Amino acid sequence: MYKHSNSRAVRHHVLPNEPRIIDAQRQAELTAAYLQPWLLELEAFFLAVRAQIDLKLIPLYPYKLGKPYPLGQCLEISLEAQQMLKAVDPVILTSDKARHGHHAYLAFRRAGGVLRQVWGDLRGEFFQNAFQLGSLYVDVSNDTVTPTKPKVEILPFQDANFTPIRDFQHFIRIAERYWKVEVFPNYLLPEIAPYCPLIYRRGDGALMLAEASSYMVSLANVEAFTSSEDVLRNGELPGVIFGQAKAALAGTSGLASDAFSGRLAALQKCKKLRHTVHQSSAHRLNHILQTVGRLNMRLVAATANTGLNFQKDKAMEQNNLLTIDGKQYALAALSEPARQQLQMLQMSDQRLQELQRDLAITQTARNAYLQALKELLPQS
Repeated sequence: MYKHSNSRAVRHHVLPNEPRIIDAQRQAELTAAYLQPWLLELEAFFLAVRAQIDLKLIPLYPYKLGKPYPLGQCLEISLEAQQMLKAVDPVILTSDKARHGHHAYLAFRRAGGVLRQVWGDLRGEFFQNAFQLGSLYVDVSNDTVTPTKPKVEILPFQDANFTPIRDFQHFIRIAERYWKVEVFPNYLLPEIAPYCPLIYRRGDGALMLAEASSYMVSLANVEAFTSSEDVLRNGELPGVIFGQAKAALAGTSGLASDAFSGRLAALQKCKKLRHTVHQSSAHRLNHILQTVGRLNMRLVAATANTGLNFQKDKAMEQNNLLTIDGKQYALAALSEPARQQLQMLQMSDQRLQELQRDLAITQTARNAYLQALKELLPQS
């Protein structure tokens, strides 16, 4: 775990998905001319887009980490909106307000107005995915933390209190508060640690290397791994967490033999990268993201609970006891029908883990394709 320290000075390098306006004066002028007179119509337009997104995503992702849609799904909703906004079907615009908002949006974009999908710290409380539309903050997933909030929020960007993640200490503060995770230094894989210097444990017990996003990996890179080195030097990885993660990734190249040697090797790797390269290539960063994605699939599959309130630990097994929803039952006392149901539950658990693993593989592949597509698209 970590003791939080003060962050360093604000950075000026604009990273992927960073909540910062590029060419601010020009975007403010275009916003004033094309969007500001039509804010109510823009809201109606984005609400129509969101309604179509809900129709598509609710059957696909009815739950995420045990929470019903749309809770926790700001990324899924934002990515779907990004795709829809490339070519909106006028059929979905069932009101004059929505149609006028669409016309204003198109005129703005044709005049050179910028739309960027961005991610960062919203009001010091949680991570959020949203859009920078000119000099506006547009959130089409405003209800993914508090479902009673309006689905769409549009504000002047400067009033949204939406800030870039400054370093890994900043990331840890928000992650612990919002995701309710425990965060530890990555002494497990020293070669990857400069880019993903953290391991977090979710409430369901799942371990993950963090943070496998384009923004955070790029942040580590442009900061010359000083932010990574800070959290690697000052944290502590308990032996039980190290052992659990190492067992889950058995056979993986580059695993440290123990947390102590892993810490030393990770810190040395930060220093080596800092003195041998100014900035890693985009290809290298994408390779890191894909590698960590594959490793996280294995970690989650091996360490996550099933989510069915069904658990057995070694102590219970030794005593031939079963714990379900906090109550203990003697296995020897189970009736034959109960034993059959237990067997079916175990089979269901196994199948659920397989489905979770398949879904993670599909999501990782999609992210890789999306990143490759972004690099081929012309820059705004």
